[in-house]
Amino acid sequence: MIHLTGRITKEPNDFINQHILEPHFAFELEHLTNHYIEIELVMNREYERLGLINHKERLALDEALKKVDISVIQADPSQNMSDMSFAIEKFVESQLDSCVPVRWHSDRSRNDVQSCAQAMFLKEQVVELEQKVADLIGILINRSQESTKLPLPGKTHYQPAQVITPAFYFLSIVEELTHIRKVLLNVFDYIDQCPLGSGAMAGLEYAWDRQRMAEELGFRKPKDTALASIASKQGILEVAAAQGNLGVLISRLATDLMDWLIDGYIDLPDELSGISSAMPQKKNYPIMERIRGQNAHMISFYTGIALSQKNTPFTNLVETAKEGGKYVGELFHTSKVNLSLMRIVLENLSFIEEKMLDDCAKGFFGGFAFANHLTREYDVPNRKAQSIVGEIIRTAIEKGVSPSGVENVLVQEVCHKHGYSIRMDQESILALFSIPHNVNKQTSGSTNPASVEALLHEYLAVNHEIGQRWEKRNHLAKS
Repeated sequence: MIHLTGRITKEPNDFINQHILEPHFAFELEHLTNHYIEIELVMNREYERLGLINHKERLALDEALKKVDISVIQADPSQNMSDMSFAIEKFVESQLDSCVPVRWHSDRSRNDVQSCAQAMFLKEQVVELEQKVADLIGILINRSQESTKLPLPGKTHYQPAQVITPAFYFLSIVEELTHIRKVLLNVFDYIDQCPLGSGAMAGLEYAWDRQRMAEELGFRKPKDTALASIASKQGILEVAAAQGNLGVLISRLATDLMDWLIDGYIDLPDELSGISSAMPQKKNYPIMERIRGQNAHMISFYTGIALSQKNTPFTNLVETAKEGGKYVGELFHTSKVNLSLMRIVLENLSFIEEKMLDDCAKGFFGGFAFANHLTREYDVPNRKAQSIVGEIIRTAIEKGVSPSGVENVLVQEVCHKHGYSIRMDQESILALFSIPHNVNKQTSGSTNPASVEALLHEYLAVNHEIGQRWEKRNHLAKS
């Protein structure tokens, strides 16, 4: 016979307890115990302020609560219905025997207490996740600073297209990750609203000081409405979406690094590599496959959280409060491991500069510049210039001629065939196909080393400012 309610007379079903209640209890015991205790202690001070318990009673309750840890409470369907709040309550009662204040735990609900503990856990996790993103940005900026002038074949449609640099590529990823840091900052500010004092859904009977309780628990403010405090799971949804989007970006980064490994532009040390069990000549890179594989989980967790809320009424439900957040801990763990793996890869990869330089020299990456030159200097219409240069390159390839071997005679012949009498000196042709010419674009945000270096300094400053905003929030939460 259970002793928590007169409404039902039997403890939870064994199967439900084993497969539903106990696993959730175990998660809360591991991740939320400290938060539950913090909340209890704050509410005890409020009980005293309200005159519902005296100072001596509060101290006794606090002393009992401070003894709670993962070693002294457990899921027990007959005693606490395998519920964390009930388990804490029963433990405190066992410590105080018959001296439990009669008004303790009056005018309170598990709903807002659980929402509050979950919000505190989310805040912790977002801070840790954001730091992983910040660390990855730092590594990317470091690797960029050492490769602003190192040529690399850039691809569009999976084909070599234009000469870029690793610095230019990494800077582009930094831009996107910086946006994600800002998104996480906004998500954190949304989560940083305290649900405590909202009760089951409509507020509480006593005049609880919600502002004071919010401040003591490290929140910037109480959440505005009692119903949203216990019904809204928007914070979980938004932080899961941010991680899903982060997973997409990291997966695309991993795909490009895998291509660079295949093309021989970078290498990883043996401790980050693998072998074939049957082909001794192979050096594999399973770490890259792990990264991309984990990204799928990051994205799918968001889908599960979203679907757990879809078509539910806006109120407190096990469906949203518990099932909806069932995998949120695993989501954060996966995201943080994934970012750490990518950081290890970026820290340890080495550039194969000779191969990169050789492929850039062999590719006809100057076609774009050549066509522009014909239009600008010889008044050849743009589309016609494109056709002329395309034929020059096709003819050179058919003859086995490299970009550095394209002669002015070939250019003159093809131009004449298209109705243009154009004579170019050999030096100009070589310059148009040269690596420096094709790297040094003129627009801001281009591969030009000066442009890349300027943006690197700008993103260092931007991320420093974002870091200061995070430090301010952490300080306020701890004060």
